[in-house]
Amino acid sequence: MDIDISPNSLRVYQALDSEVRLEILEIISSETITATELAQRMNISKAAISKNLHILEKANIISFKKDADNRKSYPTMNIDQINIHFPQKIFPEYYKKTYDIPIGNYFAINQVMPSCGLASENALISSMDDVNAFFSVERFRSQILWFTQGTIEYIIPNELPEDGKIEMIEFELEMASEFPLSNNNWHSKIGFWINDTFVGETELPGNYSDVQGNYTPDWWPEKFSQYGLLKHLRIGELDTSVDSKSISDVKISDLHLSDSKRLALKMSVLPIEKDTYGGLTLFGEHFGNHRQNIKANVYYSE
Repeated sequence: MDIDISPNSLRVYQALDSEVRLEILEIISSETITATELAQRMNISKAAISKNLHILEKANIISFKKDADNRKSYPTMNIDQINIHFPQKIFPEYYKKTYDIPIGNYFAINQVMPSCGLASENALISSMDDVNAFFSVERFRSQILWFTQGTIEYIIPNELPEDGKIEMIEFELEMASEFPLSNNNWHSKIGFWINDTFVGETELPGNYSDVQGNYTPDWWPEKFSQYGLLKHLRIGELDTSVDSKSISDVKISDLHLSDSKRLALKMSVLPIEKDTYGGLTLFGEHFGNHRQNIKANVYYSE
């Protein structure tokens, strides 16, 4: 049963406003019993039982059923729960939109410095350390890309309904630092921006080649970067976090995303120390340890 706080629902509230009637409901919910038997069980008059049953029936909480020979009637439950709807939603229902972003589908890339490069599932795209490769039409086939310094930006459309409100956004991506060939202990610092608002930074501990990545193709040299770490960037009601660890106090409300037609994720390699950059490597679904591209989840209410 669904009710609200209008006068139309008043009978239900009045029916439940009685210890006697609540006890009646508890009994008839678990057993078949007549009104006479109820009066005896509860040690009150048959008239009082009949009056309370009538109130419950008027509220459509119970009804009466006859037995097989039509001689006795039994009160039975019409409902098993009651939902109350208040005018204001304190906890709105959330909806989710998910976007799959191939790593080569970046919107912008700037200030890239070697070592750098891109590769598809089958071959290098251009040559190693060729910055111009990042502007090639072949970049859309990329399954791994890397650079020592630079900024990369991905954009998805803001497809919320007109009255929608973004409550939280998440990005999942497999990442590592960048080191010529590879180095399992090579730290890098990566900054994140959402629609040009800086939301925080995280540190990547290494560029891994100790074992072959689960989905890294066999032609890829074993001494090169094989896999990364699956990182979860989340901007929510309270803060921004990476892998559930807070990295800033920036909240989803600070971004004013409902006013924008796009959602942009920008990542930039930040200096670990003066003039020391640890780089960035991104893995697509056919490289690394995780069978996925960059995944974006947008949670919203209406």
